[in-house]
Amino acid sequence: MTLRISKPSFNIREKINEMDGRVSRENMPSGSIIQVVQGKLTSQTESSAGAGTPVDVGLYVSMSPHSKNSKVLVELDSFPCRIRGGSTEFFISLQRKIGYNGIWRTHIVTGEYTYYVSTLDEFNDGFNYLDSPGTTDEVHYRIVTQKVSGGANIAYNHNASGNRGAYNYATLTLMEIKS
Repeated sequence: MTLRISKPSFNIREKINEMDGRVSRENMPSGSIIQVVQGKLTSQTESSAGAGTPVDVGLYVSMSPHSKNSKVLVELDSFPCRIRGGSTEFFISLQRKIGYNGIWRTHIVTGEYTYYVSTLDEFNDGFNYLDSPGTTDEVHYRIVTQKVSGGANIAYNHNASGNRGAYNYATLTLMEIKS
């Protein structure tokens, strides 16, 4: 026995035009990106803070998720750093707070970085972190660093080109993803 089911054909372009080319958040499939926001740091921070002292480098971004079930993909892209002398180690962390009066809490910490060969050693850090804030309140993220040992200064968002006219910038990007 053969069973045939047929549906009337339709023109997909007409259907998209009926929606003005937009699909509502409610009709988006899981995994869809709902919104993207980005913070950008264009200045260098030279820190002489001692071991154990958190350094706020000035890289922030915030968003208000549309759903409590949304995930937020956090991406730090190209954060150049230079340690100015020997025997110095530090780490980079991502902190989050919910709401204006919330408390900053550390969510991830990168590995420790150390001075290796010369004061010309420079490296770029970056990471992705999938967060589940569980709220529609504004969620704030920032990058904080902390020296673990040593006495050398550390240049964050270091401009490797110096006087040659090139400028670095670091970005912290948030992508709200529908669950």
